[in-house]
Amino acid sequence: MNIGNVKIEFPVFLAPMAGYTDHAFRILCKEQGAGVVYTEFVSSEGIIRGSEKTQNYLTFDDIERPIGIQIFGHNPKSMAEAAKYIEENYKPDIIDLNFGCPVKKVTKKGAGSSLLRNLPLMAEIARNVIKSVNTPVTAKIRSGWNNSEILATKAAKILEAEGVAALTIHPRTASSRYNQPANWNIIADVKSKVKIPVIGNGDIKTPEDAGKMFKETGCDAVMIGRGALGNPLIFRNTIDYLKGGKLIPTISPISKINFCLHHISLESKMREDVTVNKLMKKYYRWYFRELPNASEIRTKLVKSTNLNETIKILESFKTYLFN
Repeated sequence: MNIGNVKIEFPVFLAPMAGYTDHAFRILCKEQGAGVVYTEFVSSEGIIRGSEKTQNYLTFDDIERPIGIQIFGHNPKSMAEAAKYIEENYKPDIIDLNFGCPVKKVTKKGAGSSLLRNLPLMAEIARNVIKSVNTPVTAKIRSGWNNSEILATKAAKILEAEGVAALTIHPRTASSRYNQPANWNIIADVKSKVKIPVIGNGDIKTPEDAGKMFKETGCDAVMIGRGALGNPLIFRNTIDYLKGGKLIPTISPISKINFCLHHISLESKMREDVTVNKLMKKYYRWYFRELPNASEIRTKLVKSTNLNETIKILESFKTYLFN
């Protein structure tokens, strides 16, 4: 499939996830075949102000291509200015507009999914950004603000008319967050009403889920978020499943530990050990859930005071599983 002039080999994408899809995790998923990866969402106002923390979110290596940088904000002028800055200084393959984040600190500023309550402003933001750059501009939306306002198809038509190159649909409302099953029928409806590529997102935890979404919705690509946490192999397994239709075994406990160790090694190339040791603690519940003695190993890892100790704990756990 193509998004604008960007050719995409595998229609299985890594979703942008705040706090998780940093440089190292994107590389980890890219190594396993993710067709497109995305940065954590970045504030347009932070980009314009030159915030050092914001700038760190924008950095990537060519190995990560094709890559999308996702931005959020509520001011059309600021969003356009931020997009232009990103294009000139970072040259991503895609610039993605976040119209779907349901987190209160984002929506209370009139950004993210709150723009589903103001479609004219959403359209104006998309229009201004698209006019300011040559990079393909995509957008990610939810199904609506709440269950009484399901307007993904209406929003999709508006964004298509403004020139958005592709749309990602997360078929939950902003108010439901992740507390209800994703309604894939909404993805199918959007796909039937627009001509641009539609990327389906929500409740893809296995390769079989991805195959089912393609079949039920007709979407052009699938986007995996939480299903990739602790299981970056899901991209490789999904691609293999889509190619051959064979059921893929779940990731083994040993593979999970090896991926965790590799993840640590990638983070260590970019950050100081003390930072890596602290940062990795949020990933352990994903890597080790449902494993033997998972609670005990997570407790040890969270209490670990240095990276060498952490690695020793992981290696000893691997030895325990072998025996």
